[in-house]
Amino acid sequence: MSKAKFPLQPIDTGLISFEKVVETRSSLSLRPYQQDHLAFYLSQNRSLSLEDAGTGKTIPACIWVYSKTTEDKIVWAMPRSLMAKNYEELLLWSNLEPHQIMLVTGTKAQREAQMRNPDAKVFIMGFDSFANTWEFLRSIHPKAVHLCLDELHLGFSTHGEPHYSKPNAYLGPARTHNMYEYLKKGGHYLGMTGTFINGRLTSAYPSINMIEPKYYGSYNNFVSWHAILDEFGRPTMWKNPQRLNDIIAKHSRAFTYEQAYGSEDKEVFVEYCTMGTKQYEAYKKMADRGIVELDQAILEDGNNPGVNLIRCLELMQIPEKYDLPINMDDGKEAHLLNYFEQAKQTGIAMIVFEVRVAGHKKIQALAEKAGLNFQILNGSVSDSERMQIDAEFRSGKIDGVVASPQVAGVGYNWGHCDLIIFNSLDFQDTTFIQNYRRALRGERTSTLRVVVLEYRGSIDRRIQQNIERKSQDRAKVENRAPLYFIRPAGHN
Repeated sequence: MSKAKFPLQPIDTGLISFEKVVETRSSLSLRPYQQDHLAFYLSQNRSLSLEDAGTGKTIPACIWVYSKTTEDKIVWAMPRSLMAKNYEELLLWSNLEPHQIMLVTGTKAQREAQMRNPDAKVFIMGFDSFANTWEFLRSIHPKAVHLCLDELHLGFSTHGEPHYSKPNAYLGPARTHNMYEYLKKGGHYLGMTGTFINGRLTSAYPSINMIEPKYYGSYNNFVSWHAILDEFGRPTMWKNPQRLNDIIAKHSRAFTYEQAYGSEDKEVFVEYCTMGTKQYEAYKKMADRGIVELDQAILEDGNNPGVNLIRCLELMQIPEKYDLPINMDDGKEAHLLNYFEQAKQTGIAMIVFEVRVAGHKKIQALAEKAGLNFQILNGSVSDSERMQIDAEFRSGKIDGVVASPQVAGVGYNWGHCDLIIFNSLDFQDTTFIQNYRRALRGERTSTLRVVVLEYRGSIDRRIQQNIERKSQDRAKVENRAPLYFIRPAGHN
């Protein structure tokens, strides 16, 4: 079959050598816990793989995916940054040939060409590609009935259903509803993530509904079981975590970072910064309304910030958008520049996470001012460019990356990095954990420093408090230690 017909495959571009893959296959073996977990997944029609990042959860999943190709076909959906990595992992841990695995990416015409491959048994694609094209895929491959989701919390942690009165509209994301529809064929399901509870207990519902709908019957029943609502019907607190814990434990296998490597070798602490005078005056005018929007239940997803909240974050992170001068002595930029200059002297590798994409080039310019070569990883960077930046960072050709939390939260192994700085935070504890764990891959030889920059008297503190609260709720369900931000002694 002509390679040219299916563009953008890693084998074709030289990113992966199939000859080396074949040479490596015979030397691979499963760890004892991976054998146990694989046996469980194979014995269940639908289950959850809840191992922490860095503990090897992808390997049993690859073999599980391969097992579904003997008679049927399967979609393996995931964040785009994982696609090339998992493509190679699947080749390593199966006997599939390259033409039997399709990495579905590129233009619409290219994606359709890839999906038309009659020999393909596994289709690796992004979450939206899966949700938007599974019907087209199944029209060509009727046996494409099984589903594996990697880092499912990033794409399928919110229930979605058709609107009861508006045609072609949905309550919640259409993406989740499409997952339900895809699996109505009766296909098997394996959901993978080390952070299953994503900010709120309702994030567990989509997968539980797919595994056994009889537990709750409907989403509203789930909410009745687990949420205390305010007068507007929005969750204010969560209840009955043990029931959810028991259900998840029955249908999943988990392995924590601590079980694999011992306690996380990291230090997390907050470093205080001060806004410029005019910057702070403008911020204070918006602060109260921004905090109200932050605390609204709609932000339990962390995906729908209000106008006032967005303005607050912009005034803090990119005040130049409003022609406001920054504090050159004690603002976040000054603190970053200090760390960059130290990195230039010591040669340490570092990562800076920034939520506002508009701030990425500013941070990159600060690094260049200190004589460092930093590259940007955000949604505007193509898959191939991300692979190249990742390779150059790991090899030491570049000094660091400035990244969006969502884009660089999964799929990267940066254990050589000694310093991570959060210039700002998104609203999820799971994102924060996934981000710093990029540098906690296996056993470290030095303690990872994690620095969170906080503007005094700002909404930064409230965001951190919300993250801690979500982590405490998640810990009650997942039996894990909650996350706390360490502050300097003498500060509240």
